[in-house]
Amino acid sequence: MKTINKKNPLVAGTLSLFLGPLGYVYLGFNFLVAGVSIALIIGIVLSLLNFPYPGFFNYLQLLVWAYFGYKFAHISNVFSGDENVTETDVKEYKSMSFAFYLMIHVMMSIVRFYAIVVALFFIAIFFSQGKILLALLTLFFGIGLAQWFIEMIFGIVSVGIMKVFKIDKKYL
Repeated sequence: MKTINKKNPLVAGTLSLFLGPLGYVYLGFNFLVAGVSIALIIGIVLSLLNFPYPGFFNYLQLLVWAYFGYKFAHISNVFSGDENVTETDVKEYKSMSFAFYLMIHVMMSIVRFYAIVVALFFIAIFFSQGKILLALLTLFFGIGLAQWFIEMIFGIVSVGIMKVFKIDKKYL
């Protein structure tokens, strides 16, 4: 019978903190492929939208990758320690569909975080340029509007990913 090995959440989180989605190799090949694919999709979509991309965001998003690396190691440990896990469950856990399902959550968290960081970045710029009204409008309306817009775009992208990998209601 196939098994799922226990993973150390601190190791998974630390690797992801320093290597981003490449740190998911510790969790398994399916997580590595899904994580790198999602990172590429995020970069491509943001480039196509021509959204500003502050350089420091590359480092801030590592916090999100690390958080989910830690959480995914816990999920792995739940599967590895449960006596009622069947061969089908193990096969499903190691599938690309399940990995991409989990990575869609990572993607949505990163883009939510991105919207907040970019809005706060512009607020700081507007305040530093003395554009107080514009900074306040961005603070009160811009953050929500940016989040709504980016979640809409990436929501459509996530539906496409779910169709490609045949992720259906069994995970929802």
